[in-house]
Amino acid sequence: MDSTTHHGAARPLSIPPSARYNPEHGTFELVETDADGRPSGECLVYRASDGSLLSRCCYADGVKDGPFTMFHPNGQPAQRGRYRGGQLDGEVMVYGSDAPTELKLRRCCVPPGAWELRTRYRQGSIVRQVFHDRAGHPISADGSRWPDRPAGVAEEADYDQGSQCWLVLEEDEASAALIHRYFTREGKPSQEIEVRAGARYRELRYDALGRPSEERHLDPQGRLHGPSVRWFPDPDASPYLDPRVREERGQYAHGHPVGAFTGLDADGAPVVRRELGAALDEASLGASPALAEELAAWDAERVWALARELSQGGRAREACCAAARAAVRAGERERLAEFLRAATLQVKPEVAARRGQALHETPDATALGVMDELLLGAEPSAAYRTLAAVFPGSRRVALSLVEAALLLDPELRATYVTRALLRLELGDTRGVLEDADRIEPDAAALAERLRTFVRLMFPEFAFWPARQALDPLPGDGSVTVEMSQPLEQVRQQVQVYATRLLRLREAVERSLPGTEPCAWLPPDLSHVLPDGPVELARKAATLTEETENGVETVELTVDETLDTGALPVSLLMRRARAEWAALCWLCWSAGLDRVALPERIAHRPDFTAAVNMALTRCFRARDQLQTSGLVSRARGVPGFVWEGHDIDGLDRTLVLIAADEYFEMRCLFVWLMFPENISPFQSDIRAA
Repeated sequence: MDSTTHHGAARPLSIPPSARYNPEHGTFELVETDADGRPSGECLVYRASDGSLLSRCCYADGVKDGPFTMFHPNGQPAQRGRYRGGQLDGEVMVYGSDAPTELKLRRCCVPPGAWELRTRYRQGSIVRQVFHDRAGHPISADGSRWPDRPAGVAEEADYDQGSQCWLVLEEDEASAALIHRYFTREGKPSQEIEVRAGARYRELRYDALGRPSEERHLDPQGRLHGPSVRWFPDPDASPYLDPRVREERGQYAHGHPVGAFTGLDADGAPVVRRELGAALDEASLGASPALAEELAAWDAERVWALARELSQGGRAREACCAAARAAVRAGERERLAEFLRAATLQVKPEVAARRGQALHETPDATALGVMDELLLGAEPSAAYRTLAAVFPGSRRVALSLVEAALLLDPELRATYVTRALLRLELGDTRGVLEDADRIEPDAAALAERLRTFVRLMFPEFAFWPARQALDPLPGDGSVTVEMSQPLEQVRQQVQVYATRLLRLREAVERSLPGTEPCAWLPPDLSHVLPDGPVELARKAATLTEETENGVETVELTVDETLDTGALPVSLLMRRARAEWAALCWLCWSAGLDRVALPERIAHRPDFTAAVNMALTRCFRARDQLQTSGLVSRARGVPGFVWEGHDIDGLDRTLVLIAADEYFEMRCLFVWLMFPENISPFQSDIRAA
């Protein structure tokens, strides 16, 4: 390119004649080259617009090396620093200008009042950046000046306006760690964080007087892992019940306290020691003999022996669970308290209560986490109550744990609520009502809620269509539908529902203790199963339909099977309620006023109203779960009263029961309306 012009514009006269235009940067450059044609020695760069000097630097072996300076158009320095081997290294100073300039302190996020930016580089990477005002005072992101640096805080410390602390960054080359040291505004140590591979590895905290208070290590997921030390130089600051404890030493494994936790006195001599054992995982928790359902058949002394064996074997968590179950068998409150005093860290009552309350308020508490907190000193009654609420195994085992909580603290209302909910799952309706009576003086609304749960989850299995007033049809009601399934298919489906209800009844009976008669069991339907239960099939099927585009086929699955598995009684009854509703409405649709095998089909004139009610209420109940009814109200879908309760004000658990019931009714009526349908349990109907 012609060295006298650039883009056809005249070359400023102030630019040396030997400088050549660089079209990539839009500048003129004056620099010598070595034998290989690479830049070498001093390089001057001029602005093409006005000929002013933009920068002065040096090259060696074709890369920038040595000091450099950049200038604003008015000649004021804009930047000063040094390159080493082509990379910025050391401190780079960036300055503001009194005149218009294209050179900024930084492209963005410049504090108000900033006049200078000092950046420290190490081999091209930024290590530190600090803005200064015109007077040379360092400033924070909001433009406020840093406080005076206190004695003892290193010159390279930065002030963090958010935490109001001084921060020093140090590199440990041996461990490849970056250490963040924080100091208070007054210069006392506040915190030390060691980072390895981008994650916190170690934390050291200090108290208000600058004394170490806690040192802990973490795994890459941020969980406590490795040695842990806490110091309590002031007796009042110690959480321990024993006033001699001034230091605590322990170990963690991926968030769980393990091994020995030792409390030492001011001279470093051991005062207390607890062996917490190895951490459990979900699999070992499920296989623990302390939480096996078979223990319910053992006598108390045999369970106490198991607790001692587990404790001596370094399985403290399981030992505390076994001890709880043993104590409940014989009502041995003091024996359980004594066992826990020997197995867990003994902290001050207010500390134990605070930790117990924290467990109760933790939304994502786990059984393993609760066991950890029990060993670390959480109030035992609160720990057992929370453990019962989150225990993933047998509900009967969970009930024994909540009974242990009540044994230790029989006055806590929340524990009775937890027990009532467990009893509800187990089908102990009498126990739920007893707990409701116990909490009523302090919580009448909650007591009534428990009674409602009992009434609706364990209902009277009457012929429900007889008590149901059908919702009026919308509009003029000119659109009608009819029952289209033949008698043979209706009779077969009655027996399918009856067989499923029989399976549910058997599962409930297996789950209930003792032989005491139960008034709310799903009904005995042997009168509609004269030849015994029918086969519940699971099969692939093809549905053929006549459409405007001709005959279409749909591949689907019919699945009448029922897996009761290890479902609690409450869920078995929820399923039974839905199945019973469908069976009743099937018999009603055939013209019956009771559950029986129909001998003929007597069409109902209000069949359309029943279909409309089932479809509309199914949608409305599901929408209540998903959007609290917002979509329904926007579409003008009315609410309804179910079992004496408005759907809008119904407890979510009860809305789920209502939604199940109307879903089964919807599937039934969709099957009844179309003769080509095979079963209410075909996949396309149930997926709609």
